[in-house]
Amino acid sequence: MRQNDFIQFKQQEWLRFKEVVESSEASDEDDLPKMFRQLTHDLAIAKSRHYSPALISHLNQLLLLGQQKLYKPHNRILIPLMVFVKQTFPAQLTEFRWYIMWAHILFYGVALLMFGMTLLDPEFVRNVLPNAQVVQLEEMYDPSDTRFEEERASDSDFVMFGYYIFNNISIAFQSFVGGLLLGFGALYILLFNAMYFGVVSAHIVNVGYQATFFSFVITHGAFELTAIVISAAAGSVIGFSLLSPKKLSRINAMKASARKVFPLIFGSFLMLVIAAFIEAFWSSSHSIPNSVKYAVGGFCWVWVLVYVFRRAPNEN
Repeated sequence: MRQNDFIQFKQQEWLRFKEVVESSEASDEDDLPKMFRQLTHDLAIAKSRHYSPALISHLNQLLLLGQQKLYKPHNRILIPLMVFVKQTFPAQLTEFRWYIMWAHILFYGVALLMFGMTLLDPEFVRNVLPNAQVVQLEEMYDPSDTRFEEERASDSDFVMFGYYIFNNISIAFQSFVGGLLLGFGALYILLFNAMYFGVVSAHIVNVGYQATFFSFVITHGAFELTAIVISAAAGSVIGFSLLSPKKLSRINAMKASARKVFPLIFGSFLMLVIAAFIEAFWSSSHSIPNSVKYAVGGFCWVWVLVYVFRRAPNEN
C-alpha cells in the first residue's frame, strides 16, 4: 500500500485517537488502550515500509500524547478497570456461561427447596441452625427493636464495610479453592450457602419479620449472591479440569484452568466489594423507606442478571 493510500485509510482513526486523548470525558477513555495498540501497529507498519520521516514523526507524536494520557496516575487503575468491567469480565462470563448457569440453577433450586420445607415445618430450621443462632437471628431482625428507630454512627458503617468485605471475599475464595478438591469443595460451599439462605429466609417469614429482613438484603444480595455463585462456578471449572485433564498432566491442567477463570474470581471480588459497600451504607440505613429499597433492589437484580447472562460485546 502506498503512503498516500495508507494515510487516507487510517486518517479518521488517527483523528479519533487525538480527539480521545484531548478529551476530558471518562467515557471516551474507555477505548483508549485498544486505540493505542492499533496506533502502535500503524507506526510499526510505517517504519517497515519506509514511509516518510514526517509521517513517522506524526505517529510518534500521537503515541507520546496517548502515553501521557494513558499513564496518568489515576488512569493506571481506572482505565484497566473499565476495560475489565466492559470487556474482559463479560467475555469470561460468556465463555463459562454453562457452568455459571448450572451453578445458579443448583443454588436457587436448593434454596427454594429449603425455603419450602421450612415454611411447611417451622421447626426444620433447628435441623440446620443451632438454637442460639436462631434466637440471635430473630433478635437481629425483630422490628420492635429500638435500633431500627435510629441511624447507625458513620464510623460504625466503615467498620462494618471492612467486616463485610472480609466475610464475603472469604466465602468466594473458599469456593474457588474448593475446586482443587475435584470441585467437591466448591459444590459443598455453594450448597451450604443455598441451604442457609433458604432456611433463614423462610424462618424470617414464619416469625413475621420479613419487612426488616428482605428490605435489608434485597439490594446487596444481587451482587453478593451472584458473586458467590460465579466463584463456585469458577471452582467447578478447576475441579472438572482435574477430573478430565485430557492430554495435560493434572497439575498443568489445573494451572491452565486457574489462569482462565482468574477474571471470574477477580470480577466476583469486585462484585463483593460493591455488595459490602451497599450493605454497610445503604442496606443498614433506617431512614430510607422500604419501598425505595425494594425498587432499587429490584433494579439491581435485573441489571446484575442482564450483565451476567448477556453475551459479551465481541460475541456473535
